[in-house]
Amino acid sequence: MGKIRDTLIGLWPVIKTYVPKPGMILAVVIAFLIGLVWSYAVDPVVFYDSDPRTLGQTWQDEWVRLIADRYDAANSRAVITDEFRQSIIDSLNKVDNPQEIVNRLGLGQLTDLAAQAEVTAPSTPPQPTLFSQIRPWIVGTIAITLGFIIGSLLFGFYINPIVIEPIRKRIRGAQGTDAAGVGKIHDIQEARKMRDQLAKDAVAAPVSDLGPPVVRHVSIYTPGRAYDDSFSIEDEKNNDEFLGECGAVISDTIGAGQPEKVTAIEIWLFDKEDFVRTLTTVFVSEHAYNDPAIRAKLSAKGELVVAKPGAIAKLETNTLRLHARIVDMAYGTGPLPPNSYFDKMTVEIQAWRKAPGSAPVMAAPMAAAPALPTYSPPPMASAPAPVMAPPQVAPAPVTYAPAQSVPTPFAAPPVRAAAPQPYAPPAPVLRPPPVQSPPPLPDDDIFGGSGDFTPVN
Repeated sequence: MGKIRDTLIGLWPVIKTYVPKPGMILAVVIAFLIGLVWSYAVDPVVFYDSDPRTLGQTWQDEWVRLIADRYDAANSRAVITDEFRQSIIDSLNKVDNPQEIVNRLGLGQLTDLAAQAEVTAPSTPPQPTLFSQIRPWIVGTIAITLGFIIGSLLFGFYINPIVIEPIRKRIRGAQGTDAAGVGKIHDIQEARKMRDQLAKDAVAAPVSDLGPPVVRHVSIYTPGRAYDDSFSIEDEKNNDEFLGECGAVISDTIGAGQPEKVTAIEIWLFDKEDFVRTLTTVFVSEHAYNDPAIRAKLSAKGELVVAKPGAIAKLETNTLRLHARIVDMAYGTGPLPPNSYFDKMTVEIQAWRKAPGSAPVMAAPMAAAPALPTYSPPPMASAPAPVMAPPQVAPAPVTYAPAQSVPTPFAAPPVRAAAPQPYAPPAPVLRPPPVQSPPPLPDDDIFGGSGDFTPVN
């Protein structure tokens, strides 16, 4: 019970939004009670084709007299059969205490038949109880109240947000009249205007080797907004080929209270060709950049760029290059340190697709390999290895001298008169292995040489 109570307490802030007001519940209950009064008193139900047992005693007596008249008519025509007698018994069985009624009315011809019907007839008619009379009022009221509450919750959680609200938005042609909806519409409109203006003026510095950007997006931060913009990178020239995603999100805040005081905004790039990682860089305020603790924490997310108009953050993968430029920004003022959080920021995000065959991005350039000297084979334990060098070359420098087992210095070997041969490293002087004769072929003569198997031509 404790867990259920704690769960209900935790969910109550969400549930209470859709629970109907007590006045609404009272109105529904009163409407239900009025319906009961109408059905029981003003316009009651009319019964027909019901069992005679539900009639009053006078009408039950009249029912027995009609049965007696039927029996007398059949008896006068002498057509009484066993089947007819059974039908009379069944008719008497439909009233309460048939034998008592027959004796009271003096219908002696039905005495025997009434006695047989008395065996199967109910001894006492069912009498309505107090609970059966008030049951529709109590059970019905509880059922209509619970049904109304459950229906209201289902409407608030499912029907309204999934069905009604989208239809209302389409009819109204807007995304809501509340402050959040108006702010969102305003941000979208401002972003479109800014993007169109930037595309018209071409304020972004072009990248000479990449040409026009594949996409250009504008991200606007304003205090109080759930700032987490995400944009897809698609190449319109190649049937909207998906290349990756980019965006901007709050990276760190400072201070307390609402709205949040944003001191760093993170720019990120995802390349579908490099799905293992997502590159990030961070626009930081001047205070955050100069604070060693904040700076150390944000440095783990990527390169830090001090936020100021015109500042550019760059990200690059093997196939994409992204530039994020601050078009406009302003710091907030308050009890916090100066230039510590943003009051607004507009970031232009551009992405280019690298040409095929571009050099991949490396962590650091590789140093050029030094020129190799003239090849000298490794020294052997038995004899010094010859050095392939022209006759005019002086003895090799000490840096490339052989191991201590070879006496130094040594002179280059004389040039042979024979034609030069392609170089091959000398084999180590080792004792050659003994030559082994091939194993004898297996004897296929099963007769030990006594048979002549020379084919006859």
